[in-house]
Parts: sequence; structure tokens; C-alpha cells
Amino acid sequence: MTTLLYEDFARAYVTEVGEAVRRMLTRHAEAVGLLARATAGGGEIRAFGNGGSSAIVRSALLQLHAQAGVPVNDAMMSPATLAYTAQRDEFRTAFARSLARDIDRVDLVVVASVSGRSANILEAVRLCAEHRVPVLALVGGDGTQMELADGMVWASGTTDQQISEDAMLTVLTLAAALGPGTQPLPARAERHLHALAAVDTELLGAFLREATEEVADAIRNRRRIYVLCPDGGPLALVGEHFAHNLRWDAPLGVDGVQSPLVVCDPSLADMSAILNDHPDPAHGVRHQLSSAGLEDVVFLLAYDSAGRTTREAVNAATVAGTRPFLLHRDGPGRSGAGARHFRLPRVDDFALGALVQSLAHLLCRTTRATLTADSAAALSPDDLMARDLAPLRELSDTPFL
Repeated sequence: MTTLLYEDFARAYVTEVGEAVRRMLTRHAEAVGLLARATAGGGEIRAFGNGGSSAIVRSALLQLHAQAGVPVNDAMMSPATLAYTAQRDEFRTAFARSLARDIDRVDLVVVASVSGRSANILEAVRLCAEHRVPVLALVGGDGTQMELADGMVWASGTTDQQISEDAMLTVLTLAAALGPGTQPLPARAERHLHALAAVDTELLGAFLREATEEVADAIRNRRRIYVLCPDGGPLALVGEHFAHNLRWDAPLGVDGVQSPLVVCDPSLADMSAILNDHPDPAHGVRHQLSSAGLEDVVFLLAYDSAGRTTREAVNAATVAGTRPFLLHRDGPGRSGAGARHFRLPRVDDFALGALVQSLAHLLCRTTRATLTADSAAALSPDDLMARDLAPLRELSDTPFL
């Protein structure tokens, strides 16, 4: 695939995300009202999602807690707890059972589901109806596939899985900025949409082409792919989604392609041990990259490329002989450390996550196209735009708005 193809695809995709965000923002006042009433009540806000939606709702809860001091408990359980619960009961009821334990303290439940039909989400929504707990439901399509007793269905207006997820994360991030001193949502939204439109798709096309070639080669040859966020925060949650895209979504349904070896940020068990033994935040990523080998691919998600932790991560990746790619907002656009950089427009820490998630989805689609047996050279931007994962998963067939 040519660099121009990547550039044209990136421009088309980013434009579609912007249009979906604008559609959703027509109902921003209702969503902000739900969140504001819940925070004023002093109760908890809980949230649920599957797959990438899990990272999306947890990012919003992290923001509510960090900026507005809201007590949150997202109940997105650890893998160990989730597997244990699913085996003894069933995954369909896992979220509802977690919510039922203290639903009397809950003032709002946020759910995200592109299909709007995930059984475990619907079980949680039914429980909320029984206890008259309002729900903010972000879904794909026109939203008619989900009914609520109280609350709001916030529809993306598209059944495209990745574009829906990007729009959901963006509007939820904008709506959840409820802390003191924050601007009204329309002003924040306009600033974010301006940043989205300002993404340099020419540079992004070149970055995407190189990253796609390296990731596809790593998957074919069973080399490791690292997705790390040395500084944590909302980028680490997006990094979890990024790794999910490469590990699960990129090879989904592609004949003869095994699930790749993807290493992402440490688990809670690892991180607590690392910080207890070595209070230097850079130690964790250095430790992870000590296992990297020649031609492994490393994605580093950073707020500031000039920050010490990021510089040490880039150096560790370079010394190991890997192929490092750095996505960042601040700092120089290039360095002598050998990493391929892409600098994103200026937005706050949480909005930055939404931009990085879109780049992860772009990479997921171009990697899928490269891994398939058909001729990648014959693809067009329209072909890449049509490579949505929703039909593969038999997700929503609701109409576009």
C-alpha cells in the first residue's frame, strides 16, 4: 500500500469520527445533566463495557474521580475475578451481580455497547430499571435497539464499530469534565473538533504505513509487539484498548494468522510490586523492555516525548534493537533516539486518549488489510473504510441516522 493510500484513509476516517462526534453532541446537555445530578447526589457512578468499551468507560470514571472527586467503582473486574465469576455463574450476569451488591449507593450507571444488545449489558440495564437507577447508555446506530426506564440512550449514528467507539470516548470525555474551572462543554467540544481536524494526515500516513508494515511482519514472524504507556493515566487505558486491537481485532477471522504476542502495561499485581520495590516510575517500563529482542515492535504512548520516563523507555527500546514508535502530544517531533515519532495536536490528557484511540483503530484496519490474502496494493481508502469489524461479529444492524 502506498503512503498516499494511508494518508487518504486517515483523512477519511478522522472526518467520519468528527461527524459522529458532532451528531452526538447535539444531545450533550442531557448527558451532562445526568452526570452532574449523579455527582451532586454524593453516590457512586458505575460503568460497564465489553472489549474496547471497557477501557472507554473506565477512562471516563477516572476523569470524574480525578477532576471532580466523584466516588466511582467501575466494577470492571480483574481477569482473575471475571473468569472465576463467569465459570461459577455465567458471563451474562457478571456485571449485574457485581452491581446488585451495592446498588442502593449508585446514582448513575454508564454503559457502552456498539450493538446495544450485549447480554451482560442488558442484564445490568434491567437491574437498574428494577431499582430506578438512571442509565447513560452509549450505543451504535440510531439507538432504537435499547430501551431505558430512566436515563438516556446516546447513539453514535453509525454502526461502524471503531468509529462508534471513538465518538463514544470523545463525547464521554468531554461530558465528564465536570471539575471546578472547566469550560462549558460546547467550548471544549469545539476545541477538540478543531484538534481532530488539525491532525496532520500527511505525516500520519507515513507513520501508519511504517507501523503497519512492522506490525504485520511481527505477527507473521511471531515477534513480540509492546504497547506501553510509561506515565500511566488515561493513555494507559487507551493503551489497553490499543493492545486489544492488535492482539484480538487485527487478526480476527484472518485465515492462517495466529493471535500475535502483545505485551502491554503491567497488571495491578506487577505494578504494585514494581512501585513497592522501585519507586522510580521508569523502572517498570525498563523492566518490561529488558525482555524485548531484535526487531520486536514497541509502541510508546506519551504525554511528553521529552519527559524522563519516556526518554528512558525510548532508549531501552532502542538498545534492545526493537522498532520503536512514539505517539505523543508535547516535546520535539523528532529525536536522535531512533524512534518513529508522531506528534498529536494540543488537547488535555483525557482528550489525548481519544485521539490515540483513533490512531490505534486506523492501525488495526490497515494491519488487517495487510494480513489478508487479497492484494493490498489494489485497496482504496473506501475499501479500508469498509473494513469494519462489526459485521464480522454480527453486531448491530440498526440503521444509520
